[in-house]
Order: sequence, then C-alpha cells, then structure tokens
Amino acid sequence: MPAHPMDIRIKGLTHVYMKGTQFEKRAVDGVTLSVAQGQYCALIGRTGSGKSTLVQHINGLLRPTSGTVSVGGMEVAKRNLRAVRAAIGMAFQYPEHQLFEETVHADIAFGLKKSGADPAEVDGRVSEAAKAVGLHETLLGKSPFEISGGERRRAAIAGILVTDPSVLIMDEPAAGLDPKGRDELFEIIGRFHRDKGATVILVSHSMDDVAAHAERVIAMDAGKVVMDGPPSEVFADAGAIEAIGLLPPETAAFMARLRALMPELGAALTVGDAAAEVARALRARSVIASSQGSSQ
Repeated sequence: MPAHPMDIRIKGLTHVYMKGTQFEKRAVDGVTLSVAQGQYCALIGRTGSGKSTLVQHINGLLRPTSGTVSVGGMEVAKRNLRAVRAAIGMAFQYPEHQLFEETVHADIAFGLKKSGADPAEVDGRVSEAAKAVGLHETLLGKSPFEISGGERRRAAIAGILVTDPSVLIMDEPAAGLDPKGRDELFEIIGRFHRDKGATVILVSHSMDDVAAHAERVIAMDAGKVVMDGPPSEVFADAGAIEAIGLLPPETAAFMARLRALMPELGAALTVGDAAAEVARALRARSVIASSQGSSQ
C-alpha cells in the first residue's frame, strides 16, 4: 500500500506546445484542481479543450510549462516518475493497438515483469486479470493478432489492471465498441473501482457514459476548467454544456422535451432513472385522479 493516500493535486498547471514558435498553443492554462483517492471522475470537453494534455501530466508523459502535479504526495518529477507510474494505469484510445508481444499472456504480463514482480506470482496474477476482464484462459497462449478485436481490447485492459494500479486513467476507452461491448467495459472499470477503491479518471466525449458512471464531472474549454461538480449539477445547465461544444446526455434532453407534457417530472440522466421518474409521476397522477373520482 502507498505511504500516502493517492490524492491527485494539480496546482497552476500550464502547458504550452511549441513555445516561442509561430505554432505556439496554450493547451492547458493555469489549471488547479484535486481528485481525492477513490473518486470516479469524468473529464469532458470538445476536441482541443486540453483534457488529454491534462491527464498526460498525471503520470509524467508530459512535463508542465509551469505549475505542479503530485500523486500520493509525490511530485510528478523526474526523480519520482518510476514510483508514480507504478501507481497509475493508463489506457489511451484503442488500447489494443499497444499490444505487441507474441502471446496474450506475455502482453498482459509485460508491465508486471517490468515493475519487478516476483516471477512466481506472475502466472497467477495474469490469470486473475484475464478473469476480471472476461478473457478465457484458453486465449492466453494465442497471439494477440489471432483473437477478436473485442478480446484484444480486454487483453489490453487486463495488462493495465494486472499491476493493481491505485489510479486508473481511461482516455476514450469505449471508442469503437458496440453497445454490448461498451456496457461490459464499463462494468469491468466499475468493478475495479469498487473492489480496489481505485481512483478512476474517464476522458470521454460520450455524455451518456459520463452521466451513467461518473460521480464527478470536470468540464474543460480552451485549456481551463469551466465546470466541476456532480453530473446532476453539471448537466442541469444544457445551455452551458452546449456553449462549450458538447451536447447534454440524450436522456436528459429527452426528459426536457417530455417535461413539456408532464411538468411535474424531475431530472434524470440515465434510462433507468428516467423510467423510474416517469413511473413515479404516473403513479402520482393516478392517485390524484382516484381521489378526485372518489370525492365526486
């Protein structure tokens, strides 16, 4: 276990690409925020808003132009990079494109072996990670290029989870998946979050995924944090969401239209919550109608 809670603290972070040239771009602009250990956060914003640049500072893939980033009390600097990266699992969009070993087993085990894990523990931990992502044991001896695209995605995620990270950063993890694959992937992430108490930072363009899974939403625009709060608050202001180039969750938009017919409806961000809210409103109407009928 780490000596410090694995809080993430970002102070005055600025990152400028190609500084001093005609192509200079301020991708992150003076961002200060903290993410507590165990939170499930979503980072949203249009393409170019700075969200991917921001998360790449958390495990030291990028160095700040100014400001600091610390994880678990360790500043993400050259002397701490090994320890920080050991605590963080990071998956980019289409993580299966990062597979390169001869077998699925070797690919899942790669990060584990690189971190100096006891060789006697490797096979057991690889099997456990494969099971956690629903990857059948018989696939472990195959080449990653002999299995399906969905299985490769699972293998790539298993290769991240096998190191038991305290922080899981997922940059558009559901890209290209069908609805069933999407649901299964978020079930894997959610189970890891619950069972391990891990911090999850989800970078996503899908507001429906964000509304369904995150407990905190951080919205960025032009390199700055412009909204930060629970999904119910952030998505309550559809105009503000649209102003930063995004659309509110489809369920929220549907409920807003339905409210023109049923003004008593409350807010709902997921299909399940919407169904429950409509059922509640219909029951209330039935009770009122029944009481009015009995009084006549």
